[in-house]
Amino acid sequence: MIISALKNNLFHKRLLLLTALGTVLLALRVYLTQSIDFTFLLWNLFLALIPLFLSKQFLFNVQVGQSKTLRVILLLLWVLFLPNSPYIITDFVHLDSSRPTFWLDLMLFFVFSLNGLILGILSMMDVFSYLRKRNHPVLANAILLFVSLLSGYGVFLGRFLRFNSWDIVTKPLVLAQSLFNSLFLVDAWLWIFGFGSFIWVSFWALKPFLRGHGTASLDSSKF
Repeated sequence: MIISALKNNLFHKRLLLLTALGTVLLALRVYLTQSIDFTFLLWNLFLALIPLFLSKQFLFNVQVGQSKTLRVILLLLWVLFLPNSPYIITDFVHLDSSRPTFWLDLMLFFVFSLNGLILGILSMMDVFSYLRKRNHPVLANAILLFVSLLSGYGVFLGRFLRFNSWDIVTKPLVLAQSLFNSLFLVDAWLWIFGFGSFIWVSFWALKPFLRGHGTASLDSSKF
């Protein structure tokens, strides 16, 4: 039912078109350069889609009154995977102005980054709509800001410490030690507040344009 809802939403179909555009640009680059250097963008975009799937599943579970425990698990997973959506923006670090394909690469990264950011904002809108119905608006906004900062931290862990969402299962001890050590790094805190603020501002900047595309009406009595 969740996948069906995504398919039936016109805006989500437009996102698929944006994804198709990025895929075509990527295929063109592979053809021109005979290199698969940037094919990792497809995997990163898949990871960026996971938070939206989790938020849709969460809203569906709220609407049908399923297990509260399952909803908590879905929310925790959502927080864990949310950094994957804005993470694609940091892939601009791979741009090289000396390459003959620089302008093609620029368009390629822009399309994938825009897609990833929109996917993340849509999933945040889903969860925010739930928070607004369950809590005071100030508290809901505070939670949203906190989640944005956590996502900024998650992007820092992925870009600079090279961790990913799966490492919480595959390398929990190494991850825990790195998390502790990073708390004493000035760069980590600058990134948390800098990129976290960017995510938060992006949410409020894009929300008016995406209103009605990423959220569903909720019955607040279901939780």
